[in-house]
Amino acid sequence: MSWQQFLDDLGAQRNSNGEVSHFSAGSAASLIVGDHLAVISVRGPETEKFLQGQLTCELREVSTGQWHLAMHLDLKGRGQHSYMVLPATDGIDLLTSRRRVDDALTALKKYAMFSKVTLSVQPQIPLLLDQAAAKDILQGIPVPAVGHCSQGNSSTLARISVNTLLLLTPEDGARNLLNHYTVAELGGVDDWLRIEIDAGIGHILPGGEALWLPQALNYDLLDGVNFKKGCYLGQEVVARMHFKGKMKQRMQHLRWQAGVTAAAGSVLRGAEGQSVGELVSAVSGTQHTDALVVLRLDHQGALLLNDQPLDWQTIDLPYPLPS
Repeated sequence: MSWQQFLDDLGAQRNSNGEVSHFSAGSAASLIVGDHLAVISVRGPETEKFLQGQLTCELREVSTGQWHLAMHLDLKGRGQHSYMVLPATDGIDLLTSRRRVDDALTALKKYAMFSKVTLSVQPQIPLLLDQAAAKDILQGIPVPAVGHCSQGNSSTLARISVNTLLLLTPEDGARNLLNHYTVAELGGVDDWLRIEIDAGIGHILPGGEALWLPQALNYDLLDGVNFKKGCYLGQEVVARMHFKGKMKQRMQHLRWQAGVTAAAGSVLRGAEGQSVGELVSAVSGTQHTDALVVLRLDHQGALLLNDQPLDWQTIDLPYPLPS
């Protein structure tokens, strides 16, 4: 039985992209299946050197057991792809959007031609676990400190927050893990997005390509950009904004009425029809929609998304924005 059929037999409900959106409506998920994500494996003796010249984060810290957010930029400093960068036993893994993984792999291979590295998409399964619920079934993998990773049983375990763990594991391990949970305890991409939105973590989803500097998605506030590491693709533009410029817009967490969502990159407009920002991600529940948006810091008043007026409010991020 295939992995996808296994999920369907458990009661997976899918969205228009064919991704597992949820299992049981209204449940409080303790284990979330990242069916919308894929893993790019980077291996070889020059893995750290190669990625150091491509991604915005500090790869030496990843090699010593930390995980980081990162972007792969174009020459204008705009994010083409975003990653969660994790150490592996024999290299580095990049967790990214499944719908964009082929483009991401092509972009990296373009610059890997003269480096001693190999790149491939791996069949690892990404899972988010509530630490309290997972502590009795994570055998053989020590739980790391926040921001760090540990290895065991062909798997990588990353501590995302005090209560949340990310596990990359082979399919057999994922099946065994899911069998420890009831359907009411399982979640999908909707639950994953809610956790990221609450954490103020934005990614470049289909439609959001080439729109934002990493600072616009607050990657400079989340250790996703290192300004001392030296050159990488798009670095000059990013550094110029950091040292000499001033950001007029940043990613914020907004909440508005239920049922109003749109694709990443959709334009947010003010009362006069002027563009004041773009949508990064959104997930709607029965009571309201939570969204991450890149919005002008000085914006007040009406907001419209695809001509739909939003009854919106700002929700505090778990980290402060620069004043």
